[in-house]
Amino acid sequence: MSDTNRTQWRASRRYAGTAVDFVLDGTAGRLVTAASAGRLTHVELRVGKHGSTLAGLTEALSTAITTGLQAGAPLPEFVTELRHTHYVPSGATTDPDVPQATSLSDYLAHRLHHERSITVPPQADAGQPDAGTRSSSQPQLPSASWLPHPRS
Repeated sequence: MSDTNRTQWRASRRYAGTAVDFVLDGTAGRLVTAASAGRLTHVELRVGKHGSTLAGLTEALSTAITTGLQAGAPLPEFVTELRHTHYVPSGATTDPDVPQATSLSDYLAHRLHHERSITVPPQADAGQPDAGTRSSSQPQLPSASWLPHPRS
């Protein structure tokens, strides 16, 4: 499907990037990021054996973030949403810049925050929801006035 009203940012063919190898609670992984024209354009998180569920899910997460960044989504939005997610593997890492992580998504968010020195609202960093971090252009959910009231 094509959306003719959406402007997609095209990256050049030359990239400057970094690769970080890490171990999170015994699970080895590698994070590769690439930037073009001063913008992060590519995120690749590789974890687990090829064909495993963990490898597939981290590849899907990487693809979603990369697609969003190339479509113009701001990196701080990804960092805010991925921080403080909890699932295994979690615990100590071998990365001195991110010594602890509550999940692979949390590690990814902290690593991207560290590498790009982006600003995350303090409430989002503390794991508290902050209505101010959402843009006013996001659609609001309709009121639930049509739902029946519970009987007492």
